[in-house]
Amino acid sequence: MGVEKGGVLNDDGYWIKGDGGHKHGFTLLEDLKKVNAITVPAILEYAANSHGEAPCMGTRKLKARLRILENGKKLEKLHFLDYVYLSYKEVQEMVVKFSDGIRNLGMSSGDRIAMFAETRAEWYVAAVGCLRSSLSVVTLYTNLPNESIVQSLKETEVNTLITSYDLLPRVIKLIQECALITRVIVIEDQLDGIGSVQDVPEQVTILPFQEVLKLEASMPLVSPKADDIAIIMYTSGSTSHPKGVELTHANIFSSITAYCVQADLRLGDRYLAYLPLAHVMELATETALMAMNVTIAYSSPFTLTNSSAKIFKGTSGDARVARPTCMSAVPLILERIIKGVYRVIEDQGHLKAKIFSEALKYKQRKVGPSLAVKVLDALVFKRVKEELGGELRMLVVGGAPVSPEIQNKIRALFGCTVQVGYGATETAACISSMDTDDIRTGHCGPPNYGVLLSLRDWEEGGYLTTDKPNSRGEIVVGGPMVSRGYFRNSEKTEEVFFEKDGVRWFKTGDIGEVDETGILHVIDRKVDLLKLNNGEYVSLGNIESKLKTHSLIESICVCAYSGAKHVVAIIVPFSDSLIKIGVKLGHMEDATMQDLCSDMKVKKAVLDELLAHGKKQGLGRWDLPAAIFLTPEPWTPESGLVTAALKIKRAPIKARFQLEIDNMYGQFDDPAQ
Repeated sequence: MGVEKGGVLNDDGYWIKGDGGHKHGFTLLEDLKKVNAITVPAILEYAANSHGEAPCMGTRKLKARLRILENGKKLEKLHFLDYVYLSYKEVQEMVVKFSDGIRNLGMSSGDRIAMFAETRAEWYVAAVGCLRSSLSVVTLYTNLPNESIVQSLKETEVNTLITSYDLLPRVIKLIQECALITRVIVIEDQLDGIGSVQDVPEQVTILPFQEVLKLEASMPLVSPKADDIAIIMYTSGSTSHPKGVELTHANIFSSITAYCVQADLRLGDRYLAYLPLAHVMELATETALMAMNVTIAYSSPFTLTNSSAKIFKGTSGDARVARPTCMSAVPLILERIIKGVYRVIEDQGHLKAKIFSEALKYKQRKVGPSLAVKVLDALVFKRVKEELGGELRMLVVGGAPVSPEIQNKIRALFGCTVQVGYGATETAACISSMDTDDIRTGHCGPPNYGVLLSLRDWEEGGYLTTDKPNSRGEIVVGGPMVSRGYFRNSEKTEEVFFEKDGVRWFKTGDIGEVDETGILHVIDRKVDLLKLNNGEYVSLGNIESKLKTHSLIESICVCAYSGAKHVVAIIVPFSDSLIKIGVKLGHMEDATMQDLCSDMKVKKAVLDELLAHGKKQGLGRWDLPAAIFLTPEPWTPESGLVTAALKIKRAPIKARFQLEIDNMYGQFDDPAQ
């Protein structure tokens, strides 16, 4: 089960990786070092030289774009054909051409350039082309609020922005507030080119991506060094305004090598890429995959499966066409996949739903392959597996804590390994990850290769390194993956980064526990811990993660006043699930979501279900919300209520729903409680 492959304490008292990992990953690491391929563009060049004509990147051919009216809303539907692949050699040639073109435009070593586009082959080509010319790339999530994007562009003082056809109309509005931007490079649409360029400010030049590839270099190439800043990644800001994390090539190399050591991948494997390349986790993952000769097929959350929002009815989603053997995911995506599966099964009738439920329970209990499992896979789970292509065998999960229940269900539904990782932007997404053969749940694996991990007492929260049976405390991480700090923000940098014994360290703010096998469990977060009036501490994030596994919940934020007697919750329910509850209580099927959310009987039914579910999930008396408020409006990054990575922003949610929170506390005998 991988128990013997955990972490070990080194002579200095830090946790490091034990004897886990894959031999081919360590061999690849040595090969990269031999040829000095320790920067992102150098690793791609190594991959091109090693893999040549092998398929590297795939993009689906777009046949048609249709705009339809559905339930009174204008929707875009895309009719795709098959994937078209570029070889490693062709990708490298495009990177070199883009690098030459950028230098023709007058950009040179040390300059900064911003990337604001969806995940796609051209994103990677453009970014690595810039890195090859020793530029620093400012990466921005496409779902950041406009004010955060403007702030980031102004702070980094870029004069050139790379975007896409889809985002150009939004960019044209944004750059009205960014006087320094004089050039926008646009990645073309397959059908409509760069689209309309009306209303572009006079001082701004619009340049198609393909035109940059045709430009000759006008300055000599200055290759980047390992300690050069590769990207300035703007964090999604769950507790404050976005901060620009400076990551060097050496930081990213550490993350790349850790992935190669942990991933059981080989020639012939296929990866479906849809998470934001603006995050270092995806950038490092894709670079590692190229070094390992894994083919990448590009996708998006809107075209991933047959039921995805932009897939034209009767055509296949990307996963069915690409048939990936490996994918990355964040817990929110997994939760939506599971809830989607359950809704489809429930619609097939009570008997089929009961059979499916019992089959799933059996698979979750069963360890290892067996004849019974093979029969269930063939008769019950084959159609479920086909949603993600039918050949998935490795899923890497990061970005937020994942519950054991979700981990077990995904493993059983799709028959793949689920390797949970833990990292932070400030550590190039690299701290710890599960070994391939570890089937335990509820942990994040041992420290990654090259990571030094330590725990520090947090007396206020009651977490001590002397705790029994396992040491607990704030997770502190050291090693070559730790960032220099935040761009032009020395105060915040000094707050969480420090040097000790020649090693760079980062204080994560997360609370961890290391068990007897050297495995890390992330058990809390300092900013989520709150003391009730009875002296009991409750972890708001832990409560949310447990309650969110209920099929009713799309989004949830648990709130409490410091010193209150109870916690309360703001909830965005799934409409289908809420309508079913409403119908049971006598509401018409066409009742609006607002009517259902406001109905006292519906709210009581939802609360009763949540309380029962919370108890099953192991929540204690003081963890369970005493009251809830239902809101029909989804929480999006544009609303400012969740981050670009879809983590809730607790302070803005509390501010938005302050009146509702006050009203919930007003229901109790003592309004202050």
